[in-house]
Amino acid sequence: MGKLSALNVLKEKLGEDGVNALLEVIEGERERTRDHLFRLLEERFARRLAEEIGKLRAEMYEEIGNLRAEMHSMKADLIKWMFVFWVSQTLVIIGVIFALMRFLG
Repeated sequence: MGKLSALNVLKEKLGEDGVNALLEVIEGERERTRDHLFRLLEERFARRLAEEIGKLRAEMYEEIGNLRAEMHSMKADLIKWMFVFWVSQTLVIIGVIFALMRFLG
């Protein structure tokens, strides 16, 4: 039975006003169902988005922690090498002064 046949049968049984009222009821239910589905999808999307943002924040926090630890390690190495440089430069300058004193004196 096609769409027009079913519509004709409904018109015979319900009349023109009855068919229009039935179509309004069906359309109203379709809109309510669609709205309900959109709300469900929106809630699921918001929940999933919050979960993913939480994971991203945790990963970023971990990476920042690792970066900070690496920076502290690099800072300690830099201070160590600066100390070695200063001591060696001081020894070179003292050696040059003694050499000049010996050469001039």
